[in-house]
Amino acid sequence: MKKYQRISLDVEVRFFKSGKIKPKKILFGERTFDITKILEIRNYCPMVVPCVAPVEYRIIVEGQEKKIYFEPDTNSWFAIRKYE
Repeated sequence: MKKYQRISLDVEVRFFKSGKIKPKKILFGERTFDITKILEIRNYCPMVVPCVAPVEYRIIVEGQEKKIYFEPDTNSWFAIRKYE
């Protein structure tokens, strides 16, 4: 059975006058990862971890596609890790 874990992230973000936000870097542990491209932004609530109406960002980090989530109600960023 697959299990999922919500991983809290620190994210460096650019804020625009329009209210739009654009994640630029992910800070995880002692490492910093540049977000080189945002592929898609959508409202999506993954059912595998507890969350409240997050925004999903499909991004490119170090040449790999990843997903990160911003939860406006808690003003927090997270990713989902799958383990068995």
